[in-house]
Amino acid sequence: MVRSAVSKALSGRHWIIALACLESVRGGVLGVGLPLKLSRLGWSDLDLGLFAALGSVTYSIAAALYGFKVQRAPLRLLMAVSGTVCAALALGLATAEGKAELFVLGAAHALGVALFWPSLMAWIGESEDEHLVGDMGAFNGAWMVGLTVGFLAGGAAEEARPGVAIYLGAAMSLGVALLVPFAHIRGRLATSGAPVSPPTAVILPRRFFVAGWLAAFLTTLSVGMPEAIFVKLNKDLGFGGGDFGVFLALGGAARTAVALALAAFQGWRYRRWPLVSCLLASAAGGALLSAAWPGARAAVAIAFILLGVGIGMGYSLGFYYSVHGRRNRKRNAGFFEAMVASQAVVGGPVGGLLAMGISRRAPYAAIAAAACLAAAVQWCLLRRVGERLRALGGSSDRL
Repeated sequence: MVRSAVSKALSGRHWIIALACLESVRGGVLGVGLPLKLSRLGWSDLDLGLFAALGSVTYSIAAALYGFKVQRAPLRLLMAVSGTVCAALALGLATAEGKAELFVLGAAHALGVALFWPSLMAWIGESEDEHLVGDMGAFNGAWMVGLTVGFLAGGAAEEARPGVAIYLGAAMSLGVALLVPFAHIRGRLATSGAPVSPPTAVILPRRFFVAGWLAAFLTTLSVGMPEAIFVKLNKDLGFGGGDFGVFLALGGAARTAVALALAAFQGWRYRRWPLVSCLLASAAGGALLSAAWPGARAAVAIAFILLGVGIGMGYSLGFYYSVHGRRNRKRNAGFFEAMVASQAVVGGPVGGLLAMGISRRAPYAAIAAAACLAAAVQWCLLRRVGERLRALGGSSDRL
């Protein structure tokens, strides 16, 4: 009775928002607490990068394999298992101090997280065409708001008592596990294994699919690298753990605002300028971080905001072009999530090596250079799609 009443009290979109937001708050809290703990243990820039890379490899492989099985997967059960497993592993991360032990626990935790996000994204992929953009906008806004709140909460918790943020993250993981059994989407339970009728295929320029993935990968890399190793430069610039959390939160707020704007105003679809401008924003943010000076809170804050604008656009566009007008939406969602997560395989180790071999500013200069190069590739890739867009009944005037 209670479960039925709670389940019916919220619509499918409300459940998407609730689950994405809570899981992201948990991720944001751990995103601040873990690097600070590892830094207190004396880990180097390279160690931090390798830790992020190992988690990313585990997550990416799991999400990619999941993409082959997701069509009939018990989505709600997998999300509940994810919350339970991540709660236990977060407690392990909070108490462990050995490097090898922490690496193993970090990889196992990433595997647990890989059960949640592809499941939720595949669930969203079941939305009817008329609801897809709205559901995706709600999802993007929710996880980005949650991440921003998590960064702030994690920074505040670490300022109050170093180490407590990871315990807070464990409690939130358990909260996810307890909430999932009540969830539903548009009258279809997430545990339903019945295959969903594939959407009517729309002939769309394949280059937008490629361009969306490129934008998502580079803009996520531009944020993932600072999240993994900036804690070291943060200390060199004279900032504390609370400042680190605020910087991450500002980037999260920017990505949230952009994602919500994309959901409200849909003139960006199948246009070239968003796929280029998101990379230019990431390039500007990376350049500003590479030039930051001690005590320059405003400059660092602006840099993180620019990086947030970049990923807010890049991730949203990549997700949209992965599922809109395509068959096997649920499978594509799993593959997209694996691709996005794989950025840390490159970003963490390369950023750590550049920081140790050249300077702690070098990784952010590399971000700026890579994003500029990708923007040029996007411009050329999408230069000749106007004719195909006109065939779809659209206009190419604003490309």
